[in-house]
Amino acid sequence: MTEKLKKSLLYTYGIGDLCFTLLVCMEVYFFTLFLTDYAKFSMFTGNVIVYATGIGDIVFAFLAGVVLQRVSFKFGGKYRSWLIIAPPLVVVLFLFQFSKVGSESLAAAIIIIGFLVSHLFWNVGYGAIGGLMGSITQNSDERTILSSSRAQGQSAGNLLFSFTGAKMVPIFTAGIGLVYGFSVTILIFGIVMILGYLYLYKMSANTKAAESETSPAETVAPDKKSVGEMVGLVFKNPPLLFLILGETFRNTCLFFILSFAAYYFNNVLRNEGFLWIFILGNGIGTLLGAFASPWIGVKIGKRHAYGLACIISGLVYFSVAFIDTNSWSFTIIFTIAAMIACASQAMVGALFVDTSVYGEWKTGKNILGFTMSMMMLPIKFGLLIGRGIIITGLAMIGYIGGAEPTPEVANGIRTIMVYAPAITSILAAIIFYAGYRIKDTDIQRMQNEIVAK
Repeated sequence: MTEKLKKSLLYTYGIGDLCFTLLVCMEVYFFTLFLTDYAKFSMFTGNVIVYATGIGDIVFAFLAGVVLQRVSFKFGGKYRSWLIIAPPLVVVLFLFQFSKVGSESLAAAIIIIGFLVSHLFWNVGYGAIGGLMGSITQNSDERTILSSSRAQGQSAGNLLFSFTGAKMVPIFTAGIGLVYGFSVTILIFGIVMILGYLYLYKMSANTKAAESETSPAETVAPDKKSVGEMVGLVFKNPPLLFLILGETFRNTCLFFILSFAAYYFNNVLRNEGFLWIFILGNGIGTLLGAFASPWIGVKIGKRHAYGLACIISGLVYFSVAFIDTNSWSFTIIFTIAAMIACASQAMVGALFVDTSVYGEWKTGKNILGFTMSMMMLPIKFGLLIGRGIIITGLAMIGYIGGAEPTPEVANGIRTIMVYAPAITSILAAIIFYAGYRIKDTDIQRMQNEIVAK
């Protein structure tokens, strides 16, 4: 019988995600807006940057999985070591993503390179937290709590950003320039991220189930599986494939809302200053949902917690189509939807660990590190699809950054804002339920059979 994890680790496991989310929010809320309204790139160049970074980011997510699975260091453990290696690299490289140096083409190239290389290391760091979660406990309930703790951290980070980043960016850009204001904000949040990952590194040092203590040889010897073999094992894992596909549309919904909200408040509600209240409401909603998620996940199981949350939140988003909203009513409705949707977000880490167990049970080969890095794929696809909807949608309705919106443009933005989240959220649930059939009781049985082999 494995020793239970300390509550201090179980319930603060999301600290690293909390600090990392501050940087994520910078990208989600401001990257597209930075390109169109701050750096003032042309719509053509903006499209090139969005699609180049989106497609490249997917490739780099695969590369991060290979790095996480095959590269090991002689200190800290296979996953823990990345918690102190990745964050400083992320911060330095992330600065180039929000820059404008030289001609438009040169500036675009620098942004694309900075984006892709910084995301390589943040993919590795994010996957390392997931891999560590799968290696320190085999208890399904503990994994649910750890996964929910990550969601709580992400939600708290989003809430903290509403009080900090959403206000810091306007202040700094007004004081020191439209571009350099982002650099200062990123440096501040970057230091916080480094400290958050360092905290998790310290907190997980004494876990008796940690790889650094139970499997010291693995921290030295590299994994011999080829890239082709690891990819092949993923395709032999149907629950993982359906989870990735469902997660892609769930993340499309999430990131679309966060990225498009500024356009909606600026051009439809004509209340630019209310955006930070929307961000605050979204943060409060997701945080409340994250705190309720451990109980929901343990009570009805991770599978139903995930699927039902996607369906119900999608219906709440769709309700906006039948209401003549103002800033407050729109924010309240989307806050309620965010609270419900967070139950699905809270299950994701544990669901990916379960697919890794299923894969090892089915094939006899463990690719936990590569599997956990696959958590980033649906995020990348979701960001790409979400940004694609935004950029393409804005071009189709004739949007021009900084120009007074016509009634047709405003109506187009409202239509996009209502239907895109509802459709993608419900589609995520349909796909997930169609192919993910693993129950929590199945995982315990599979783990016992793996040990018995």
